[in-house]
Amino acid sequence: MAVDVTKLADSLNLDPEETVTLQALIDQAKELVKSSVNYSMSDEDLEAVPIFDSAVSALATGLYYDRTLENGFPKAARIMIVHLQGRLGGI
Repeated sequence: MAVDVTKLADSLNLDPEETVTLQALIDQAKELVKSSVNYSMSDEDLEAVPIFDSAVSALATGLYYDRTLENGFPKAARIMIVHLQGRLGGI
């Protein structure tokens, strides 16, 4: 499973024109979560863990509304990343 840009845009009530920007933020969020958890795992293995997609969605949403993450990672994303680190043997 992977984060679907259309579904995330719909859940955030965004205009369809925003999907290009949102997809770029999803890609960035995926890399950030992956590097925080276990970069040596394949995308397919990470995406098999449902909370991975939730963490990516939470971080992509945070990036959409605060592109510089001036206030840091969203709390929900941090909680899920810590959980993934414990479950998947990350840092």
